[in-house]
Amino acid sequence: MSSKKAGVILGYLAMALTNISSFFLTPLMLAVFGTSEFGVYKLVLTFTSYFALADLGLSNAIVRYVSEYRTNNDKDSEGKFIGLVTLIDLLMGGILFIASIVFYYYIPQIFQSSFSQNEIELLKSLFFLVVLSGILTLFVNLASGILNSYEKFSFVKSINIAKTFVRVGVVLLLLLFDFRSFEIVLVDTILMILIFLYSWYYCISQLNVRPIFKSIDSAYGKKILSYSLIVFVDAIAFHFFWAADTFIIGIYISSSAIAIYSIGTLLSTLFFAFSIVISEVLMPDIVKQVATGATDEELTQHMIKIGRIKFIVLALPTIGFIFVGKQFINLWVGKEFIDAYQVAILILIPQMISAITDVGLYVMWAKNKHKVKSFVSLAICIINIFLTIFLVQKYGIIGAAVSTCFAFVVGYVLFNSIYFHKVLNLNMILFIKKTFHKIGFAFIIAVGGGFIITFYTAYNWFFLGLQSIGIAIVYILSLWFLGFNSYEKELVIVPVRKILKKIKK
Repeated sequence: MSSKKAGVILGYLAMALTNISSFFLTPLMLAVFGTSEFGVYKLVLTFTSYFALADLGLSNAIVRYVSEYRTNNDKDSEGKFIGLVTLIDLLMGGILFIASIVFYYYIPQIFQSSFSQNEIELLKSLFFLVVLSGILTLFVNLASGILNSYEKFSFVKSINIAKTFVRVGVVLLLLLFDFRSFEIVLVDTILMILIFLYSWYYCISQLNVRPIFKSIDSAYGKKILSYSLIVFVDAIAFHFFWAADTFIIGIYISSSAIAIYSIGTLLSTLFFAFSIVISEVLMPDIVKQVATGATDEELTQHMIKIGRIKFIVLALPTIGFIFVGKQFINLWVGKEFIDAYQVAILILIPQMISAITDVGLYVMWAKNKHKVKSFVSLAICIINIFLTIFLVQKYGIIGAAVSTCFAFVVGYVLFNSIYFHKVLNLNMILFIKKTFHKIGFAFIIAVGGGFIITFYTAYNWFFLGLQSIGIAIVYILSLWFLGFNSYEKELVIVPVRKILKKIKK
């Protein structure tokens, strides 16, 4: 089995474990913590996304440049690049720590109108554990970027699977003995330390990766930073785009509102993981294609092939959630969280549409044509923040979701498509025609089937499961007989044949 296929399979296994663990642990956390503490816990976790910005966009540059150096067998440049990134991460880790001390001092003033004194004290007690995890994440991302560049996808996914198993076991035990959010965050921090140590041990001992700190001239440093800082602008936009909502809700509403909103965003994030699993194995391959002179037509065809596969994978959970999501939330965490359904729908659908085209992003980064797009993303992020502040005060958490949906459609769907077509010369008109050819009709049939199957409301898990299975069967059959092309059928038939042969033996 190829490294890419193994990476995708293990990635989906890791994702399944994450989803299953979230399914069981979230209601248990709510029962043990209460809605208020759960909201504070979710808020402090969003700080991790802010801390991730400290890598200055180098996470992307790692895969971009190490893949190129591997293709050219340039070990010296690889070592200098990794050395430069290590020095930058050390510097940013120090700056992050100092900035965190300043923020810690102002926590009471920021949340005094929406949080109780106990909630503020809890937030302060969790904060520096998350800061430590955030600093370690810089170096874990560097190691993960190196491993992905060497196409060690199976190793990276195996670490994630092992981490999930250990975390679920330990957290479940802690919750059963009535431990609270501090101990849960402490477990996550310890696991991050272990992953940091093991990832770097593997890179050094197995891949012979050696950071070189000598002879890094200023011209080389400027070349790397000119690429990564533009990615950094895009990363700022992306992280603030998603994390600002929770922060704004915490300031203007309450910790309980954060809890409800976080359930909606959690569900959309879990669905989005379906797309990320495929995307993570694409970047090294795209870099190689661009480096070896692939034409715009070839890149467009590659984008169509991946886009169809991603649509096939993402459409099923999207259709399923549209029809059974409200009852799922009601049975899962209770009717008081029902607004999370609208939040998830408003975020999930534009996410799905955007994810289908994200091969274009990898082409953009490989061609080093991401400057304009990054600043447009930053502008969209700023618009989203101000629109969220306005709508949250009028419509609560639904207003935040509406703002995110609007900004996402404008910035990550419409603009990206135009940019890919005009600047990268990827034929987006052909992409739309070919991607949705036949699949779109199968999708419509599946939606119709969903309406019929969920005509009666499911009031327990058994009937909800039957409805979900029914929707899946209609979707799969409509795809097989009406949507799949010969290549996509082979993707299913070949592994099934191999499994049957092994069973016969």
